[in-house]
Amino acid sequence: MTDPEKNLATVRRFWDAIGSGDVDAYLATFAPGAVARDPVNRPPLETDEQRRAYLEGVLGAFSDIRVATDFVTSCGDHTASKWTLTAKGGDGSDVRLEGIDVARHAEDGRIAELWGFF
Repeated sequence: MTDPEKNLATVRRFWDAIGSGDVDAYLATFAPGAVARDPVNRPPLETDEQRRAYLEGVLGAFSDIRVATDFVTSCGDHTASKWTLTAKGGDGSDVRLEGIDVARHAEDGRIAELWGFF
């Protein structure tokens, strides 16, 4: 069984990394062999290279990104977070995305599997 406090700390680091544009910190939240389905209807991101390209694409598409974690909870080796992202689109328009991420955590608290709904 994983430590719920470690899992919650990982989720907070995950969202902080996205909000600050720190790709390496984002990648550090994933366990070796992790799979991210972000969003769930897209092909899974199974390597650090795929996850790096994904986040760099998001960061390149928006500016002034701000992430608020509206709610985070832990249940066993899983966490769920409800989040809101606001940013400026490439054309300067206001962008607002809301979603829920569910993660299964490895023994050390890092993310082993991620499912993103938005």
